[in-house]
Amino acid sequence: MIDCPIAILPGNSDLWPDHDSSSIMKFEHTLPGIARDLDYHWLETEPLLLPGGVAICGSIAWYDYSTAEPALQQNNADILIAKPRCTLDAQRVNWEYSDPEFAQLCRERLLRNLTAIEANPAVAQLIVVTHMPVFESQLERDPSDEELSLAAAYAGNLTLGEEIRRFAKVTHVVSGHTHAGQNGIVERDGLPPIATAVVPSDYGRPRWVTLEI
Repeated sequence: MIDCPIAILPGNSDLWPDHDSSSIMKFEHTLPGIARDLDYHWLETEPLLLPGGVAICGSIAWYDYSTAEPALQQNNADILIAKPRCTLDAQRVNWEYSDPEFAQLCRERLLRNLTAIEANPAVAQLIVVTHMPVFESQLERDPSDEELSLAAAYAGNLTLGEEIRRFAKVTHVVSGHTHAGQNGIVERDGLPPIATAVVPSDYGRPRWVTLEI
């Protein structure tokens, strides 16, 4: 048993509903309840404050099509048509929101938490954890690969990344979703750079990354 705080976020497939539930019910009630019962910290709603002036904020950071492959020149209608070919979310996620609408809800919630932590004088360093990548440095692209290029639209949320980069206390952003380990640096004018990573996990093969803070 790990003797430390455990914080948790959902992935997109965690929101595929069971026969007696809905995606939004799992996101807002079922999964937070399970986390609470296990004494895990549910990052979607509340940052985790650690000793030494470190805080962790998190979000599923649902995709908003901002990561679409530029070479394909898709609009939102094109991306929606291609979605069943690229992800089971098209069949399984059953909330009333469009992807950009739900992405905005996630973005607004995370930004509220980031703003509060940025203003907290007891916090010196902020780590952001997202399921979907939020920076280009976290993405794997190959315009010659048709399937990878079509799936790119459902890979992340660069809109959120642009918001995250303005918070001075953010030093690291760690994401998942793509299963491809990617490490990078986001340079910022007048602010320290942000180190980025994608956890190289896969189904049935959990992995991890370590951060020096």
